[in-house]
Amino acid sequence: MPFGLRFHDLRHSYATWLVSDGVPINDVAKVMGHEQTSTTLDRYTHSTRDRDRRVLASFAAFSLPPGGQ
Repeated sequence: MPFGLRFHDLRHSYATWLVSDGVPINDVAKVMGHEQTSTTLDRYTHSTRDRDRRVLASFAAFSLPPGGQ
């Protein structure tokens, strides 16, 4: 298969970009024409380095009180 970008690849990129930019998943699913948000999340969005960094930063900022209270 020759290297190239297919139209369907653009849909994946678009969905990933919208979710990464903070657009609510319900809105992304509607724009994509999906009835189920799970379709959008499971098949069309992909992890990005920025998203991974934000998740790690969120965990780093989270702290439990001493003694687990």
